[in-house]
Amino acid sequence: MILFKKKLDVCVIMLLFIASSSFSADKKIYVSNKYKEHQDGSLNFPFSSINQATEIAFPGDTIFVLEGVYRERVIPIRSGEPGKPIVFFGEPGKKVVIKGSDIWQPQWNYEGEGVYSAVPEEKLFNDLPSDYPDHHNPFKVNLSSTPYQRQGKRELERGYGGDSTLVYTCGQVFVNGKQFLEVPFKKELSPNSWYYEPETEKIYIHFGNLKPQNQEVEISTRRRIFAPVKRNLGYITVEGFLMEHCGNQYPTNFWINDVWAQKGALGLQAGHQWVIKRNVIRHVKTFAIDAGHVDLNGDKYEAHDNIIEENYILENGSAGILSNSSENMIIRNNVLLRNNTMKFWGRKRWEQAAIKCHHAKNGYIHNNYISDNYLTYGVWLDNHFPDSRVSRNVIVNNGKSGIFLEMSDYGFDRLFIDNNIIVGNAQNPIYCHDASGATIMHNLLANTPTQETFGQGYFVRQVRPRTKTYHHSLYNNILAGSRAVLDFNYPSHRSGKQRIDFNVYDVNMNDKVFCINKTSDDPSPWSNQEFYKLIEKELAIYDDLVAFEDKGHVALTFKQWQTFWENHDCPNDKNSKIHKGIQVSYLPELQELVVIMPIAPKKMKSKDHDFVDVDFWNQDIPQNGYALPGPFQNLKQGKNRFKVWKGLKVLGENELPDFSKFHILKSKKV
Repeated sequence: MILFKKKLDVCVIMLLFIASSSFSADKKIYVSNKYKEHQDGSLNFPFSSINQATEIAFPGDTIFVLEGVYRERVIPIRSGEPGKPIVFFGEPGKKVVIKGSDIWQPQWNYEGEGVYSAVPEEKLFNDLPSDYPDHHNPFKVNLSSTPYQRQGKRELERGYGGDSTLVYTCGQVFVNGKQFLEVPFKKELSPNSWYYEPETEKIYIHFGNLKPQNQEVEISTRRRIFAPVKRNLGYITVEGFLMEHCGNQYPTNFWINDVWAQKGALGLQAGHQWVIKRNVIRHVKTFAIDAGHVDLNGDKYEAHDNIIEENYILENGSAGILSNSSENMIIRNNVLLRNNTMKFWGRKRWEQAAIKCHHAKNGYIHNNYISDNYLTYGVWLDNHFPDSRVSRNVIVNNGKSGIFLEMSDYGFDRLFIDNNIIVGNAQNPIYCHDASGATIMHNLLANTPTQETFGQGYFVRQVRPRTKTYHHSLYNNILAGSRAVLDFNYPSHRSGKQRIDFNVYDVNMNDKVFCINKTSDDPSPWSNQEFYKLIEKELAIYDDLVAFEDKGHVALTFKQWQTFWENHDCPNDKNSKIHKGIQVSYLPELQELVVIMPIAPKKMKSKDHDFVDVDFWNQDIPQNGYALPGPFQNLKQGKNRFKVWKGLKVLGENELPDFSKFHILKSKKV
C-alpha cells in the first residue's frame, strides 16, 4: 500500500490540525474518499466515509475529513462531553464537500425538443428510511406548500383554493453544477427545467441543445446532509465543510405535524452545546439549518447553548436558519445571502427568512451580514422571544422588512434591537404585529421604498386577537429616507403605552409622516371614517387631516404627533430632533455606508441603558445623556463614510469562497 499522500502533505496537515482551535488531545480519526480498502481510520489508512468514523468516535475525538466530495448523510450517533466535544473537522485550506445528491447516469429516453427522461433506480436513494414518516426518496414526497406564489394542491386541501393537479416535490436536479428549475406540469418544460411524473416515476429534463450523456447530472438522493437521528445529542462541533444539494421539506405547521417538522440540511435535532462554524451551506431544496426542537409526542428535550458562527448560508430554497424553542443560542458573524430562491410567501408559507426563530429565549443574533434574501425578512422573531438581543448586524436590501417581530406579550425591555444598520429593505426597516416589549436603540433605519401600506421606519399594528401590541421603546435612533417615519396603532384595546424619544428624524416640521393607525384589535374597533373622526376630535384638525392611503392610518406633523401622545399620557419625542437633509446610501459591492448629517450629532441628548453599552464598532457608548444617536459613536456632522462589514467576504451569486483562505486559522471573534 502506498503511503497516504506525500510526507510533506502529511506534515502540513498535522501542523494545521495542531494549530486549529478544534484540536483535541484525544483520538484523531481520518477520512478520505480516495481509499476503499484496509481502512482503520489512521492517517495512512483513512476511512472512506464520514459515517464509518462516527461509529468509533467518542467524547474528545476529532473526525478529520480530507479534501474530496462525500456523498452521504452524516449521522452522529453519540454526544461529546463538557470540554471534550466530538469534532467533525474539514481539512483546512481544502474543499471538503458533503452532498445530498448523487451523479445520475441512466439510459436516457429522448422525448423530443431537447427533453430527455429516465427513471432513477431506487438504490440511489440511500438516506435512512426509518427517519421519515413519509418517504426517504425526495421525488416521492410532495412539498408541504407550493412555491413561487402558485396556489396548488396543498392550498386547496387547506381551504384556500388552488389547483389539485399542481404539485411540487422535494427533489432537485443539477446539470454541470447548475440547479435546474422544477415545474409542476410537463407542458411547462423549457430549457434548464425538469418535471417529475409520479405515475411512471420518470424525471423529465429539458437540456436545451445539450446532450445529457455528455453532462454531469446530479439528483438529490438524500433528504438531509448532516443530522443525527437520535435527539438531544450534545457537545458536537461541525467545522470546515461545504454542504449542498438535498431534498428537505418545507416546514409548514411544523409544530403539529412531524411529517413537516423543521429538518434542515444540517440539523441539530434538539441538540445542545453544538458549534456550527466555518461551513458553507447552499443550494438545498428548502432551508439550511434547524437549531431548535419541537415538543411532539411528549418530547421534553431542550435545544440550548448552541453557537452558529462564521458560516456562509447562500441561495437556499426557503430560509437560512430556523429555530424553535431554543435557549441561549448565539448566531454571529455569518453571511446570509439570497435565500428563499423559491420565493415562498403567503398563507402557510411563513417559515422563511434569513433567520427565523420561534421561542428564542435569551438568544443573541449579532454581527451578521444579511442581504438580498428574496421576498422575505432579514430576521424574524416569532411567538415569544424573552430576553433576546439583535445587535450590530448589517441588514440590507432584503425583499420584505429588515426585522419582523410577531406574537409576544411582555412589559418593557424584554427584547433589545440595538446598533444595527437596517437600510434599503423593501417594506420597512422594522415591522411588528401582535408583539410587545421591544427596545430599539441606536439603530440606523433608512431608505424604505414607497409601497402601499408599508414604507414606514417602524410600523406597529394588531392583526389578530392573540396577544397585544404595546410596550415598545425607541431611543437614540436615526430614521431617514422612508415614506413615513413611524406608524403606531392607537393606544387602546390591545395596544397601549409606547416610549419614544431622543431620535433624529429626517423630516421638515410640517411634513405629515408620523402615523397613527386603527389596528388596535382584530377586528378594528373603528371603521376608517370613525377612526378619522376620532383623531380629528382629539387634535382639532378638522380641515387638515391626511388619511394615509385611506387604509385606516392618519398622518400627522411632528407637533401633532407629540400632542397626540401627550393627550394619552405618553409624553413621547420631547427630546427628539427633526432635520431635513439626512442622506443615507449603501454601496453593496464595497460594503460601504455613506451618511450625510446636516446637524452636529453631539448636540443631541440621549437615553442611557446599562444593557446597551457598546456601539456598532464594539466601542463604549458614553453614558449620562452624552451618547450620539445611531449605531456609530464616531458619527460627525457632514459626510461620513463607513466600511461596515469586515468579516467573511460577501460573495456574488453562485460564488464560493477561496477555500485556501477560508479556514479557522484566519478566524476572528467579535
